[in-house]
Amino acid sequence: MRLEYKPDFDSVKNAWSAYWEGQIVKRPLVWAQVPRPGKERGDLSRRYWHAVHGDFGHVMEQIDLWLEGTEFLGEAIPMAAPDFGPDQFAAFFGSDFEFSDASPDTDWVQQVIDDWDSFLPMRLDREGKYWKGIIEYSRMLAAHAEGRYLVSVADLHSNMDALLALRGSERLCMDFYDHPRQVEEAMRQVRGEYPPVYRALFEAGNMGGERGSAGWAPFWCGGSFATIQCDFLALLSPEISRRYVIPALEEEASFLDRCVYHLDGPGCLPHLDDILSLKDIDVIQWVPGAGRPAMHEWMDVLKRCQDAGKGLQLYDIRDLDTVKKIARELDPEGLLYSLDVPGREEAIEIIDWLEKNT
Repeated sequence: MRLEYKPDFDSVKNAWSAYWEGQIVKRPLVWAQVPRPGKERGDLSRRYWHAVHGDFGHVMEQIDLWLEGTEFLGEAIPMAAPDFGPDQFAAFFGSDFEFSDASPDTDWVQQVIDDWDSFLPMRLDREGKYWKGIIEYSRMLAAHAEGRYLVSVADLHSNMDALLALRGSERLCMDFYDHPRQVEEAMRQVRGEYPPVYRALFEAGNMGGERGSAGWAPFWCGGSFATIQCDFLALLSPEISRRYVIPALEEEASFLDRCVYHLDGPGCLPHLDDILSLKDIDVIQWVPGAGRPAMHEWMDVLKRCQDAGKGLQLYDIRDLDTVKKIARELDPEGLLYSLDVPGREEAIEIIDWLEKNT
């Protein structure tokens, strides 16, 4: 299959398939999206606002500019997701989005669970404007993408993160002690919606077959892929997590053919061993958070992940010296280098070095 903006897509797919089998073709994988000199790259910063308000055409116009202004090097594949915002999974249960001029590139959903007994059972509103809207958005993107780029999996903050968005962190923390039965029931119902939501978006986005699937974390596989997470773990004890969250993550990982776990912040590190114990999680994306050392400086965390047999996404890689330092410390198998370099020359320098030194 040929993609206009990734002519070597078929050979890149071979490298990705080898990656998931723990093999290396020439070097570790590299994801590099670099600007084409003299080209406008579009502005996707307010894509959530435009999508929520049904202005899908504007987003696709910006995608066109981004495609024209970007070169996809290494194993990078042009892709776009039908996203309404990080908490869209929660919105499908009957909430609404909120925006702030102070943070125009993201959004939130309204906290609508005031009383568990009146809210349960939790039902995904399949006649709601956001569920019907994201299906329509996915189909429009699939038509727009045909032969040019891929539609990737929407950002699904599911399981306990969905309850967090609908209830709020302080009240949900207390609910584990005051309303454990209701929380357990809500989690059972939310967990049950993950497979049908994923399948519907997979179909609407025309994924699978020669296209495979991709996600917001820059990965591709020939089957079903997604990034899974529970950012709320940072506020939970391992005991509570093992009762409510870890089983949900295990379900999501086993449902997917391949997945990446988004490990968000040092507050989640007490749960790392439990996460690493889930055999169907393939890769860890470690995110230390703002104001902390870069992720590739947390070698103790990264080596724990490799020792558990997990791959790693190494992002914010800005120069060859950083690549050399990482290569001295980590095994090359299972690594994906996500580059943040100014242009083609710097990206090719890193790719060439990895090929000569792997």
